[in-house]
Amino acid sequence: RRFEGHGGWVNDVARVSSTHLASGSSDHTVRLWDISEGSMSSSCAVALQGHTDYVMALACASERLEGKFASGGLNREIFLWDIERCLAINAAPSYLSVKNDGCVTALGGSKESIYALGMDGTGNLLVSGGTELALRVWDTRSAQKEGKLKGHTDNVRAIVVDTDGKKCVTASSDRTIRVWDIGEQRCVQTFAGMHTGSIWALACNRDFTRVYSGGIDARICVTSLRDRKSSLVANESAAILKLRLDESTRASGFAAHSSDGDLWTATASRSIKRWPTIIPGEDGSSANVEDSHGTPTSTSFSRRAAGSSLLRQPGTWFDVGSPGAFSFGGTTPRKFDNWGDPHDREPQDLVPSMEIIGVSPIVRHSVLKNKMEVLAQDSMGAIALWDVSRPTPIRTFDGVTDGSDFEILLENESLNPDVVVPSWFTCNTRSGSLAITLSPSSAFNAEAYASDLGIADAAPDERRNLGVEIIRLLMDEWVEKFTSSKPPRSTKRAFAEPLPSECAVSFAHPIDDSGRVCVKIREDFSGTPTERELLPKWFADHALNQAPEPESPKISFRLAPRAGSGLAEISPASVSAPKILGAQKIREYIAQKLDETDGGTSTDASALALWCAGQPVPSSATLAAALARVWKKSPPIELEYSN
Repeated sequence: RRFEGHGGWVNDVARVSSTHLASGSSDHTVRLWDISEGSMSSSCAVALQGHTDYVMALACASERLEGKFASGGLNREIFLWDIERCLAINAAPSYLSVKNDGCVTALGGSKESIYALGMDGTGNLLVSGGTELALRVWDTRSAQKEGKLKGHTDNVRAIVVDTDGKKCVTASSDRTIRVWDIGEQRCVQTFAGMHTGSIWALACNRDFTRVYSGGIDARICVTSLRDRKSSLVANESAAILKLRLDESTRASGFAAHSSDGDLWTATASRSIKRWPTIIPGEDGSSANVEDSHGTPTSTSFSRRAAGSSLLRQPGTWFDVGSPGAFSFGGTTPRKFDNWGDPHDREPQDLVPSMEIIGVSPIVRHSVLKNKMEVLAQDSMGAIALWDVSRPTPIRTFDGVTDGSDFEILLENESLNPDVVVPSWFTCNTRSGSLAITLSPSSAFNAEAYASDLGIADAAPDERRNLGVEIIRLLMDEWVEKFTSSKPPRSTKRAFAEPLPSECAVSFAHPIDDSGRVCVKIREDFSGTPTERELLPKWFADHALNQAPEPESPKISFRLAPRAGSGLAEISPASVSAPKILGAQKIREYIAQKLDETDGGTSTDASALALWCAGQPVPSSATLAAALARVWKKSPPIELEYSN
């Protein structure tokens, strides 16, 4: 199943009840999704408002999936949510939800942004961490701070609390993992040397004897908290963001000592992978066993260094110690920094047992000069050309991840001709896909001739405002529902091909200033007056044709015969015309005025030449191009004409 509704990156997910999944996003919202058996809904059940910045972490009770869960994020915010009340109180549809004190409790006192949360088995104890470095311990029943844990020297990125709330394990950008006694509020163990960079993700087995870690170096390690030894589980393809241990697949009998089940990884790449967790024996060897899916697994290697702390290979333990034994960023290598030769590894032993491949996110883009097309490149290097009015790419190219093809395409004159069109939208790829933003201050800056937009039977001089036409493309179906008739316009829409139903529109929440609304107009809206009030007024007014037509952007210019041309002066010589007026139409105007001056003489417009600042003006140039590329001063532009 696929759930859609957020207007930004999804930073964390958690199953907070037997029937609902929670997600926290950079769009400042926490959303609940119905995952109950038999439900086929892909729409958000509840959108929870309250955060004023990115939601970075979620936490719920590990033993009791009912009651409450926590969310934390930037701007020092932590909230406790009562699941039952959230579902009962919040308005339907979900995009009308606002912050409701009846279902949320704020935990105040954090001094910095929150990156990580951990909760015990009952949900009564919560540990938070982030850029403050110190961890805070909270009693969720009283919503009071119970203690502080100090020791990390950089941002805390991951927290796991044991089921009885007595201990917790934390990971940090300081490249260490620490074990804490919560009751005594002190660090009892520190581990370093497993990773060469920031540690961003943790998972612990049910006995709290082994911890799995991953981070920016893309390595997955398992560390024995009892023996102070670590082993390399796998090498991922990108930085590891989240780890989840599934011990329901843990083997039984002898093999139970050699595996903790399956480890799921989410990384900065597009894939989610499942890895078997094979634990080396005391002598550094691993049993040849079948995992829970019947796949034979082995971590024996042809060049094993049993008991050695120098070679970091799957299936072998290596020693870990305190931060003082390591050289982070120094020039002198220590033994704990030696990861051995990666070519010594047998790659077949590092293959995941399952890979779920997602869509490659767009990581790079550039708006072309025509201000209608966007060139975009995804994380796999594929390049596509998009038109902002169409649901699918209009052209694709072979690309490489270093971006060289991207730069070459941008310089291609046939793909990106040197035209001048005012910017009327902005584009970003923060969510991994192209997002087009319209602002009332700039959305109506550009226009085009109707014939150039493909409108059949359009008058030669008919122009369309691009911002208005995009709003019509998004909203005409809603307008039909709202007015119970055809859209109140007599003109044909420029962009005839409808956008897909999953296309979403995001805008500021009408009540909660810090929130965002993200809706699929075709699916979520039914044409009600409430929806009319929900939409930004300027946007809805243009959709309903209740706003004045935007004025055509114009440029003033003066016409005069070029010295020695023998051509007469025309009147009026000072003219104001749309920015998109082309040189050919200016020549036609000059020819018409010359004919009027000469008393009926026929002048061939194509035989006339235009000059600006001593340079010839190409037939394809517009007034905007002449102003920007040649005149380069304030209007009026001075144009000369000759034979």
